[in-house]
Amino acid sequence: MSLVRFAAATLCSMMLMGVTTAEWLPREGRELVGTAAPEWKGIQWIQGGPLTLASLKGKVVLLRFWLTDCPYCQRSAPALNEFYSKYRNQGLVVVGLHHPKSEGTRDLARVAGAAKQLGFDFPVGQDDSWSTIRAYGVGSHFQKFTSVSFLIDREGIIRFVHDGGEYHQGGGPDHRECNAAYAALEAAIRQALEGER
Repeated sequence: MSLVRFAAATLCSMMLMGVTTAEWLPREGRELVGTAAPEWKGIQWIQGGPLTLASLKGKVVLLRFWLTDCPYCQRSAPALNEFYSKYRNQGLVVVGLHHPKSEGTRDLARVAGAAKQLGFDFPVGQDDSWSTIRAYGVGSHFQKFTSVSFLIDREGIIRFVHDGGEYHQGGGPDHRECNAAYAALEAAIRQALEGER
């Protein structure tokens, strides 16, 4: 068997067994991994607050910037709910910070209704002035999406970045990257939770 045919056969068998040859990586914001997460400022808390990042030291924090009527946020909502349900007793806190893009989406009652519709039981706030979302690099490190996610370890260090769009399980072959991002995020959550308490 030629070397090329052997490599192709090996790759096919690895794919059939569910083994991937490359780990999912974000296209933007990788340089933020390993840096200190900025404190949250100017947040109007809708549920589960008020919170500061400093007050959550010792916890692992999954921070998602989201907005109403965002299809990527709607498709990622089940993953956020699942991670919160599955890992909160081990020290994970999920926080959703809404960042309005129009006057209509500044209405806190509308945001609260959207959070309820998405099933968010975790803390939700609104970054009305975008001061926190900008501190996390939206508009500088992140150009394509504003709905980005960060995993912050017990010491306040960013350990994982999802550069926007969606992550979830399932959805068929067109969602391989979404599935890979979901798996990479869950692996990062587990690793952060297993870290020193």
